[in-house]
Amino acid sequence: MSFLLYAEPVRGTISRIDINGQGAEATLDPGSPLLIKGEYAAQNPKSDRTDTVQIILFLGDKFFKCVYNDVPAEEPNLTKGTFVCRCTAPTEKGEYALSVGWAYNWNWPEQAYKYLLATPERIEKIGSITVGAPAPVSPIAAALIAIPPIATIIGMATIRKK
Repeated sequence: MSFLLYAEPVRGTISRIDINGQGAEATLDPGSPLLIKGEYAAQNPKSDRTDTVQIILFLGDKFFKCVYNDVPAEEPNLTKGTFVCRCTAPTEKGEYALSVGWAYNWNWPEQAYKYLLATPERIEKIGSITVGAPAPVSPIAAALIAIPPIATIIGMATIRKK
């Protein structure tokens, strides 16, 4: 799934979000390792070819990671890249939205983050992390767990062919 990022004109996309190998929606234990991967594509229009673009990830309403902070290619070309974020999941149980915001021409990603908090229409949810809920069990695993043992092995024998 690809998410079009807000800007006038639209300046890029973010896609292939994967949280701990579970896709864009993940269930994790509190404080467990957290790995978020994804791809982005960015561009500047010909009218603003020197703009610095920031792509900011949020976890809940907190700054999580600036995945891009540079001058991208001029349209119709694209600057493409991937990002990897490694950290730990929140320690408090709950559901946390993974969102992305798009800003440009800020000196520091932290300034872009503050600007995005004040302009929520520039932020889009791209996934979520549920912390503290039981990990999902596949239907096959659930069926195997529920099957009672049919026989008990009491001993072993070796059979040799003559």
